Amino acid sequence: MDNKIFIYLAGSIKKGHEQIDESFWTDQDMLIIKENLAEYEVCFLNPAFRSDNLSDQRSVFGRDMTQVFCSDIVFVDARDRRGLGVGAEMMWAKFHKIPIVTLAPKDSHYNKSKTTLLGIPVEDWIHPFIESLSDAIVENLVEGSSWIRKFANNHTSEAKDVEYIQSAMQYYRDTQLSHDEPMKALVTASQRLHQRVLGVTNEQ
Repeated sequence: MDNKIFIYLAGSIKKGHEQIDESFWTDQDMLIIKENLAEYEVCFLNPAFRSDNLSDQRSVFGRDMTQVFCSDIVFVDARDRRGLGVGAEMMWAKFHKIPIVTLAPKDSHYNKSKTTLLGIPVEDWIHPFIESLSDAIVENLVEGSSWIRKFANNHTSEAKDVEYIQSAMQYYRDTQLSHDEPMKALVTASQRLHQRVLGVTNEQ
């Protein structure tokens, strides 16, 4: 990586049809990141900064996917609840082995000290997609910038990629499928589904 770092800022974009009281990437946020990566020329790939035709939905999607694909780092703002676009951007980054840093402070929407899932109490819960697709989950922008610096300076560091996703599927099959009665019943009743589940192993 040369002296420039291209950081894609994933998060919500303000939409007129939504009543949103949540965080967005601000000029101050970007200034903090730049100040804490002063030895680099930080260039932001920001889906909120654009002059393309926003009524052309295919092009809008293509632009965002292009920016993720061209980035060195994806920095996700997960301080509040996010839409489906952020998850898609995170998955696309993993398909191309692009590191993801996620801002999800403790006891924010996706990172809870205590919560309940399907009526079951869970402690130290992080949303599974946030936990599994992120290479780092940070409390603040300074911590996130520090992680980016360490990653950029350590050329042996590797980001999670599609193999990590496949390994998570394998892990589920090995550790939980036998206890997952609804899924086990479906697999037992369908040879096709059974073969697909076995394929999780065979495609590794």
